Amino acid sequence: MSDSKIILPGRRSFLRAGTALAAAGAGGILGVQSQSAHAQAVETVEITPRLIDAAKREGTLLVRYSSPVDEMAEFARAFTARFGIKVQSDRKVGVLGTQQFMTEERAGQHVMDVNYSADPAGMRDLAEEGLYLRYTLADLDKKLDKGTYLPGIAYSPKWTDIVISYNPDHIPHAEAKEMFKTWNGLLNPKLKGKIGINEPAGGGVAFATFLMFYRRPEYGRKFVEQLAAQNPRLYPGSAPGREDLAAGAISVFIPNWDSVAMIEFLKGDKTAWTYPDVAPSFTNTYMAISKQAPHPAAARLFSAWFFTPEGAKAVETVQARPTLKGAVEQRSAIAKLKQTSWWQPYPAKARWIPDMDDWDKNYEKLMPEMRRILGWKR
Repeated sequence: MSDSKIILPGRRSFLRAGTALAAAGAGGILGVQSQSAHAQAVETVEITPRLIDAAKREGTLLVRYSSPVDEMAEFARAFTARFGIKVQSDRKVGVLGTQQFMTEERAGQHVMDVNYSADPAGMRDLAEEGLYLRYTLADLDKKLDKGTYLPGIAYSPKWTDIVISYNPDHIPHAEAKEMFKTWNGLLNPKLKGKIGINEPAGGGVAFATFLMFYRRPEYGRKFVEQLAAQNPRLYPGSAPGREDLAAGAISVFIPNWDSVAMIEFLKGDKTAWTYPDVAPSFTNTYMAISKQAPHPAAARLFSAWFFTPEGAKAVETVQARPTLKGAVEQRSAIAKLKQTSWWQPYPAKARWIPDMDDWDKNYEKLMPEMRRILGWKR
């Protein structure tokens, strides 16, 4: 499900409405009373035998998530295999998950333990309201680089590297590699009506890409206007776009990201991808813990384990690059991709990292404008 149908221009005011009521009615987990965000102490979450035992006694937790279904299924499988703790999952993409969590908490219904979300701005808003646990990971500086987490709120276990995906039956590999050295290749007249686009509100991957267009001087708003003149097919999320690309309904799809493309490749998908000269590479999904988590120990264990060497291996099973410092590249798709004629490793020089303050400050203004330019009508 995409969040595109529920993102509203007034999202910020909607999320912040009723803050006083929520603060008055919320009690803290583990017996700690709710406080204003600024007054909350930041808890250090460390995996210890005591935490593991407490989590096992709880026996379960509920994770709400934005990531692909296969990714969370593997995360859940690996965690359960390691600790014997059942993971219930509820997929609510981006802002949809934020709004549901907010509604539940303001009604005094504590359902969610962990939010693995692609809505960092929403996480910040609800953290200010006191709905998320203020926490940090033990030895944080040794584990993660700055920019891979929202300090004191949420932490991302994986990088998201944006790619241009294409159907080699429509565009041969050598031609695609040359055409898409830059994003300007999308303006090729022969691609008119054959481009699929995940519209700007269709998740963090989509908005990050369009934000990059706006912020890079070689592209800018004019490039988005030129892209709209190509009569692209717009999608409310990435999954239907990838499906149409594989089926040949379109020739190229943007923005995709390499870990999900690798998963489809391992399943036998024949579509391919390439890296243009500059593309977003960032942490798109973050793990935050509900302040009122029904299973507080399991929530803490789940949110800390993926930042250990053992947990990083679980991240790699979904073909993602772990953010954990020192993690060795062991993604199974790489060996098979090296056997192809078209694949190339991720070029670090292409990385563009979004400014999350810019994202948070300008999302409500830019997203509707981007949609209008592209011609989104839903």
